[in-house]
Amino acid sequence: MNQHFSAFVGFDGFIDHIFIAVDQRFGPGNNFKKIKKIKQFAERIVNASGKSTNVEIFPLEHRIGGNGPILAQTLAFYNVSVQLIGALGHPIDPIFHKLLPKINPISIGNPGITNAIEFEDGKLLLGITQPLDCITLENILPHIKKNSEKIFSCDVLCFTNWTMLVHLNEILMFFKDHIREDRQKFCFFDLADPEKRSNDDIYNILQLIQLYTQKRTTILGLNLKEAEQIAAVLEGHQSTNNLSSLEKSDIQTLCHFIHSQMKIDEIVIHDTACCAAVTSFGPAYVDAFFVKHPKTTTGAGDHFNAGYLLAKLQKKSIRDCLFQAHKISSHFVATGHCCKL
Repeated sequence: MNQHFSAFVGFDGFIDHIFIAVDQRFGPGNNFKKIKKIKQFAERIVNASGKSTNVEIFPLEHRIGGNGPILAQTLAFYNVSVQLIGALGHPIDPIFHKLLPKINPISIGNPGITNAIEFEDGKLLLGITQPLDCITLENILPHIKKNSEKIFSCDVLCFTNWTMLVHLNEILMFFKDHIREDRQKFCFFDLADPEKRSNDDIYNILQLIQLYTQKRTTILGLNLKEAEQIAAVLEGHQSTNNLSSLEKSDIQTLCHFIHSQMKIDEIVIHDTACCAAVTSFGPAYVDAFFVKHPKTTTGAGDHFNAGYLLAKLQKKSIRDCLFQAHKISSHFVATGHCCKL
């Protein structure tokens, strides 16, 4: 690939410990039957209520984690030059030394920890996020000023993991006020499962995201669960209900509803079965490359987002953007690696 695109990505950082849960053990090592479905795991936990239980989790690997680093690493794999600011350790933890040469990493604190238990139908992420309290405007401002020309001239600015970064609104206000107007460039937002934030907090960040449309083409990326949460918040702030409960799992309906309520340039929603987008140029829908036996699911959404953004930079049609995003994501889920395009 000979394109020369650039991206800024911020501001989280995690070390991911990937596990599978053991159902029955027959011998040492990997001689066991795994718990395949989240419901099976949940039933085991519920049955222990008022008693106790032991669930073995079997380690698979430790790897780069966090929406920002995974997104940055995937974009860099496809020849995008990346400015990454995040919680990567002081000094930068050796696990992040695996970041590709096309990434310029700047660390402002120690990474969080995610213990991810993976199942065939999803994953359970147990996160330690306290280290991310260091991600404040005060702490990142010297790095932004030192690298301002590189950062603000990037083709796409990516802001990830709002849910876990409690000071991110102030940082986003700073960026909004300092980026130059250029509708040929993009701003991308990944809220990252905002269920634990209040409805008022969620509504406020949605209002802030809308302000970015004054400067750049603005994209909000969501998975299906996140889209349902966002739709519920938006529905709660209007006088009439336009989204019935029967429609809330319909990805295209959700996409149109959120786009109409937020009035930003693009809403993109992905799921294991399909993905959809509604943009200023119209809607698009693509069926997923369903992976029956995933090798990994942690990071699948970040690979989807990277594929979509890369296609946007390549000026592909919206449908082709969705197709490329799902191709990259599903290949990662099936193999644990990026695919060649």
